[in-house]
Amino acid sequence: MSSQPEPAAPHGAPPARPTLPRTFAAMLRDTWREFLDAKVLYLLLLAIALLFGTALTGRIEPQPAGRQYLDIAARTLAADLEGVDLASETLGDVAGRFNGAIYAITTAEPLTSDLPDGRWKATLTRTFVPVVGVAEPSEELASRFGRIADGELWRVEEITETGSGWAREIGSQTWEMTVAPGRDLRLLWPHRFSLFRDGVELAGTKGAPLGLEVLILQKLLTTGLGGTILLLVSVAVTAAFVPNMVRKGTLELLLVRPIPRWQLLLFKYVGALLLVAGLLGLLILATWLITGILAGIWTPGVLLALPSLLLFFGLLLSVSVLTGVITRSVISAMLVTVAYWAVLFIAGQMNNVAVESRIREANVGKMRPVSIADSLRGKQPRREEPLKPGRKPFYQTAVGRTAEAIYSLLPHTEDLDNLVDRQLMRDYAVAGPFRALMESGEFSWRRGIVLTLLHTATFLAIACTIFARRDP
Repeated sequence: MSSQPEPAAPHGAPPARPTLPRTFAAMLRDTWREFLDAKVLYLLLLAIALLFGTALTGRIEPQPAGRQYLDIAARTLAADLEGVDLASETLGDVAGRFNGAIYAITTAEPLTSDLPDGRWKATLTRTFVPVVGVAEPSEELASRFGRIADGELWRVEEITETGSGWAREIGSQTWEMTVAPGRDLRLLWPHRFSLFRDGVELAGTKGAPLGLEVLILQKLLTTGLGGTILLLVSVAVTAAFVPNMVRKGTLELLLVRPIPRWQLLLFKYVGALLLVAGLLGLLILATWLITGILAGIWTPGVLLALPSLLLFFGLLLSVSVLTGVITRSVISAMLVTVAYWAVLFIAGQMNNVAVESRIREANVGKMRPVSIADSLRGKQPRREEPLKPGRKPFYQTAVGRTAEAIYSLLPHTEDLDNLVDRQLMRDYAVAGPFRALMESGEFSWRRGIVLTLLHTATFLAIACTIFARRDP
């Protein structure tokens, strides 16, 4: 059976109205061709390749530290730390959790190697006041040893109490233990990090916790240097999209299609956003793979950098589109967008200084908080000193008040960065004052998302209104 050809449209009849998906697909193809025509895109890919090539020359090697972490595990037995936040709570906050006993590792030797995957044989002693405390069963001790809050440094494989009954009566117990690494030990273990096969030392001779090193590397490659390079080049490339579209001859050709003019502009915006989203996705995926290969850690927290960076670029692109519609100039669109980016960065940094000064002023005369993890490593708390006479905290100065007032009117893009920072610090067991600041109520990722979307929608609405009413 032969198929009959479809009848042609009557002479003089208007062409069939194109569907939205077909129109959007055509605009997306045009946007992709403009991306490829921009030679600077190849420079971007080359810069990103060099950055990741440098990262791949890195070497992360564990340093001997088993005895140190056995001592930490022993000291924490003196308190019940279940449910405690190691990043923000101090030893004073958990004073009521201490049980009155003293624990110590008296001897320890590795059964395999002094590395984060090595097993150890150790002797643990406990001293307590017989009138107040009682002897602790071996099973209970084994369940608590190496566990700090929700983390697990060590796991007891074998335990035998070797002390005599007479020693227990006077408040002394001794155990022989065989312990294996817990699930979180490797993240906290000090590692030596170098580039170019030991040519450049990055973490010092004593190393730094592996989780901290991976966090810094991931931030450098995503929301730091790598993301900044990609976004900066993307701003330069996309700044030409709207001016090129509204130049004489091009817009008339586009307007032949029976679709609203604002829809053309919006499709151009979404097409550019999707292409940059693809580049950001490749950047973040490459970061995840590289840090996983170097450190053997595959936590997905870094993937949060994709929506964070994409929201920020969407804001910058809306500014570029609005400027392009008003001025029809590629240079103006580029310069205004970069200037707006600079304003956001400076305002965000000055707001951070104001927040830190407010927190510091509220804690004058108090002991500066030191995380429990840092306290166990020997770091001592210091009293927060007042400012010199005659000096005001930054948030009380005219500059500080002005900075906070300006920041309150801008999209809180710092809150988007803090969302990624907080998740990475949780994934990699990073504690300390910086995490405590990021966890404070001064930063809200929900507020950051809402304000960023609100500003983006406002810029796009103004651009679409002007574009719809303006002559070609």
